[in-house]
Amino acid sequence: MKKKHLCIFLLSASLLTLVGCSGGDGDSGSKSQSVAVCVYDGGYGTSWIEKIAKEYEEDTGIKVEWTADDSILDRIEDQLKNGCDYDIIMSHDINWQNFASQGLLASLDDLYERNVEGRNKKFKDSLVSGALEMSKCEGEGEDEEHFYKVCYTQGAGGLIYNVDMFKEHKWTVPTTYSELVTLCEQIYQEGKASGRDEKSIVPLAWSGIDRQYYWDYLVFEWWAELAGQDKINAFRDFKDPSTGKYSTGYEVYNPSTHYKEFIQAYEMWYNLIVAHPEYSIKDAYSTNLASAKSAFVNGEVAMIPYAQWGKYELQQVTDNNSLDFNIAMMKTPKANASSNSVNYMVGFGDSMIIPENALNVDGAKDFLLYLASAKACKTFVKESQGAFLAFDYSDVDLEELQEDTYTKSIYDKLTTSTDFTLASKSPLAVWTSNSVMPWVTNEYYYASACKEPSKYTSSIVGTNIYNIAKENWVVWCRSANVK
Repeated sequence: MKKKHLCIFLLSASLLTLVGCSGGDGDSGSKSQSVAVCVYDGGYGTSWIEKIAKEYEEDTGIKVEWTADDSILDRIEDQLKNGCDYDIIMSHDINWQNFASQGLLASLDDLYERNVEGRNKKFKDSLVSGALEMSKCEGEGEDEEHFYKVCYTQGAGGLIYNVDMFKEHKWTVPTTYSELVTLCEQIYQEGKASGRDEKSIVPLAWSGIDRQYYWDYLVFEWWAELAGQDKINAFRDFKDPSTGKYSTGYEVYNPSTHYKEFIQAYEMWYNLIVAHPEYSIKDAYSTNLASAKSAFVNGEVAMIPYAQWGKYELQQVTDNNSLDFNIAMMKTPKANASSNSVNYMVGFGDSMIIPENALNVDGAKDFLLYLASAKACKTFVKESQGAFLAFDYSDVDLEELQEDTYTKSIYDKLTTSTDFTLASKSPLAVWTSNSVMPWVTNEYYYASACKEPSKYTSSIVGTNIYNIAKENWVVWCRSANVK
């Protein structure tokens, strides 16, 4: 999605000389320089950076100034190559491995070895599971890997539901796919029986125009449950699982073998949504996100697919930026009763990087170190309305925040499910990221399937994806310089 994820930039300023200390041990020659932060306003809002900036200044004596910017991804490569205005860039869609291979990013090896104040652990030990490996690669002229990024958030996605509505109607939160199907039919039938067709509650609201891929958060989890972690890892390698070769890596998309479970997960979605248009708001496939959100906020629907930034964005629909009912994100109903609960880490590929040509590299590292503190981690959750930084929260006191049903549901999903990610370090993913995403060539089928069901059955979609991958694989391998 164009999540409008946050982009943070720390702009060095030499106008102020302030004495301060960092969030951990180690000497930083630029500690006295003030720090300016530019935030790309989006799904997490800006109150979190405003609050953390204030707390950072109070704790260190270093002033932090921040502004908003919405064009950094259009300018990032020019910034990195021709003189960067920022000390940190925090955003989604940063091709950080590419930039690191060109020598455009500062090495963060020393940051990962520093101690986080108050947590009795090093920075590298403060990360959420999986983040350490996903933050290193080979730099320019290097034959070994170094750390060049910090993962930004750990994510959760799925169905957000109206808690109060569920209680009022005595609907049970589904734990399996079959229960989800039964619930949707129940909600639909109850609305139909009420005789208020125009005002009856509809099970689901979603947008086929600008956020259809929110369905990925359920489909990917069903895929992982059915396939298992080994198959997911093999897919992320983009090598032929039978031979270990890149040249025939398109076999990971074979709907008869290695991609079979993905197509099964798509079929589950198809049978729920395409086969039952009555379960969704009218013409959802041609509805924009604003309309889908309004339907949910106005109590017209029971559920909406979303991710961790859901509460913040849904609140923006209201006049007072708050909801008058409780919401929560359910664990994605399992593919079958015997499946293990999994959590697709939405946005786990998002990055915090320090440009090699930044004016205040040491100050930038200090701030990243501070973000790993328990205090900053808690502030982020509170101010972002339920999102979590990509750090370990096991020793962060969140008891007060979990009084909020939404924050508690996100925390429960993160801590009681097996996490997995589709973020990949494969050269195919680094150099052709939009081509080898699960759908290949960035083409989604959700809205199209609802418009023309007969043309987008699971068998047709599986064959299409496989053929597209085979036809383009040689070019993609050449772009990634692999054989």
